[in-house]
Amino acid sequence: MISFTHALICACLALALYGLIGLPLAQRVVMRPLVPWLAPALGWAAHSALALPLCFVIGFNRVTVVAVFAVPLIAAALALARQRPAMSKDGPPLPWWLLVIVFGGAVLIAFDFMAVDLPKVSSQGVTLAAPIFDHSKIAMIDEMARLGVPPGNPFYGGEGPARLSYYYLWHFSAAELSVLTGLPGWATDAGMSAFTGFAAIMAMAGLAMWLSGRASAALWIALLSLTASARPVLEFILATDEVEQFAGYQSGLGGFLFQTSWAPQHTMAALTAVLALLLLLAAIERPRWLVTVLFGLTMAAGFESSTWIGGIAFPLMAAPVALTMLWRAAPALRLRIIIHLVAAAFIALALIAPFLYDQSHMTALRNEGAPVTVAAVQVLNDGVFDAIGSFGNLLAYWLIYLPVEFPAIYFAGIGGLIILLRDRNLPLGHRDATLAFALGAWMSLICGWLLVSTLGDNNDLGWRAVLPAVLILMVVAAAGLARLEAKARPVMLAAALALIAVGLVDGLRFGYGNVVVAANASSPALAGSQALWRAVRRVTPPGERIANNPDYLDKATPWPVNISWALLADRRSCFAGRDLVRPFSALSQAGVDTADTLFKRVFAGSPEPGDIEHLATRYHCDTAVVAPSDGAWMRDPFAASALYRMVEETPAWRIYRRAAR
Repeated sequence: MISFTHALICACLALALYGLIGLPLAQRVVMRPLVPWLAPALGWAAHSALALPLCFVIGFNRVTVVAVFAVPLIAAALALARQRPAMSKDGPPLPWWLLVIVFGGAVLIAFDFMAVDLPKVSSQGVTLAAPIFDHSKIAMIDEMARLGVPPGNPFYGGEGPARLSYYYLWHFSAAELSVLTGLPGWATDAGMSAFTGFAAIMAMAGLAMWLSGRASAALWIALLSLTASARPVLEFILATDEVEQFAGYQSGLGGFLFQTSWAPQHTMAALTAVLALLLLLAAIERPRWLVTVLFGLTMAAGFESSTWIGGIAFPLMAAPVALTMLWRAAPALRLRIIIHLVAAAFIALALIAPFLYDQSHMTALRNEGAPVTVAAVQVLNDGVFDAIGSFGNLLAYWLIYLPVEFPAIYFAGIGGLIILLRDRNLPLGHRDATLAFALGAWMSLICGWLLVSTLGDNNDLGWRAVLPAVLILMVVAAAGLARLEAKARPVMLAAALALIAVGLVDGLRFGYGNVVVAANASSPALAGSQALWRAVRRVTPPGERIANNPDYLDKATPWPVNISWALLADRRSCFAGRDLVRPFSALSQAGVDTADTLFKRVFAGSPEPGDIEHLATRYHCDTAVVAPSDGAWMRDPFAASALYRMVEETPAWRIYRRAAR
């Protein structure tokens, strides 16, 4: 099992590498007060977007990974030695105690994101936090660290593209750390989760202080980062059914703390979207090729970390910003600006082309229609919806759903935008950034309102597309609260604190759940599964596939997922389970259900004629693992088959290898 020390090493290494790479870049493209705050995120985006295609060409191993870090680090050191001046005067003075509080708060919150991955060891076994369900993509990190890039599909071995079709840039960064340190993907995922949370908080704090001109804005960011939904408070006052009548069912849509715990790659994509808006403004204000290249790299990094954010939400966010700023630009500069923007778009498209091809190819093979449709999210339950109609449901998204899910930042963010835009003393650059943030947040929320992804059982697009708006609302809420006028301060401050308190109830509960988890029925077996997977690796070459019960240790997570395989196997699966195969294969829903039924039937010890042959020939299962919790332990179909031979048996497992072909 991984440890806190392993994860901490990875987090610190990521911060050092990306921070040093990003520092000289930030010095040349953003205002001086923003440089140290944006450097880690900018360094990650620029480096990762270039390193991945480079590793496609030169290979992916310790030598090449050291090289792709060493070259930019040397260049960064030389650039820093030259000490070129940044673009503007310093921002507000930062007292040392404020820096300690903000930095310390960011570290603690980052540790909470790290805790999602960390195993909770007790006398009753090992337990895992609920969001680990979505971290089953750790198998992709191990796949890249073990076999290189572009990665194969670690989740499914049947018919379809052999290459993984997913936005895996964030996981590639974790694989780089794995190759550098020799630590497993589980540890580097934990480290990258902490780095992502820390980089996001630092960037938001820097932006809030810059917009407001007040150092206290950073304190508000630290507080807002801990907030979540108002549902627990509402459900304490009303029954859950009553809340769901007008506020919809609880889903995967959530604030910064919730979404970063579950899907840090999407938070990183949202952060790159915010950075890209700033670079878009810089490219329009003063077209320069360094800004253009970084703008293209940042857009590519966003797409390759989240197609929903970088490929759908951000273009819709950027379009009104670009048109507005172009209209306001000097006519003599417009052609030059357009040339630079087109060049940035070309850079981004060139880098994301392999991802676009893989994902469009996978969608076409599924033959299930468009991956995205236009349909308003249903907030009101059926009874209320029928009573007031679709128009009322459309309004409910803005007037009920968003305030319930984002109580601390929704109204405060809107208020912050108004305060900043009405301030006649706000510098022009700050005003342009505020306007860009307002347009971007609005379009981001519209994506969550009207767009639906059809590739899985959940509307991942709607859940993730709002993340850029979440970050922006946090920034402008903090900036607005820091700039409250004295005469309005008591009332507005009291209202803001009340809404923050409502959000803190769920946020602190959720954060606590990342650290402290009660033991469950799978805890004892999960503690011993490390030895099982070590034995499997001994007999399974790195590129071959494993068959095990998709429901093995199904009580370890809130919803069944093959989590012990994902965390510990470090080998491909021939069928990792329904929830992992559906988004990562070309199988239709019916095809996934058929395969899921077959594998469960085999490991229940009740195979139909031909099932074992299908495992060997159709799904390319080279190794099969049977555990005492499987029905196949007592009615073992592999022992009776000539297609597999037993290579190891203990009281805790049986391992079979496919017979000579």
